Amino acid sequence: MISISGLTDLPSLEDAGAVISIHDPGEGRPQELGGLSLPVLDLVFHDAENDGDALDHLPERWHLEQVARFLAGLPTQAPDFSLHVYCYAGVSRSTAVASFVLASLAPRLTDAQIVRQVLAVRPQAVPNQLLLTHADEQLGRRLHRAWGKQASRYS
Repeated sequence: MISISGLTDLPSLEDAGAVISIHDPGEGRPQELGGLSLPVLDLVFHDAENDGDALDHLPERWHLEQVARFLAGLPTQAPDFSLHVYCYAGVSRSTAVASFVLASLAPRLTDAQIVRQVLAVRPQAVPNQLLLTHADEQLGRRLHRAWGKQASRYS
């Protein structure tokens, strides 16, 4: 099971099996993660999609490679395994990473099914397009396109 949030709606993580914590450079983990004895992967980059701002630390393909290595060390096939992914708002970076996680752990799911599952957990999802592009390149998927079809829900 996967759950997604932002900082303001970060749930109690005592029952989580693992956490992917995404934050901006210069920011650390929130205090809610202090004292938890569970695996946590920290990813540090801005919610940026192009190199238009020289101050941005863009999400890179190697960030998703870190996620894949992290997942490989977890009991993801256990029936009660749960993963929580969060970023500042819980809308862009976290939902893109969650899409990558689902595509990695359940490769038989179609891209459209992955989109539906993420939206069921986080209806306000608008995944970071650069992360989706990296995910597509790494996994041979078309998540970017599948999420693009969802853009009409905001029109």
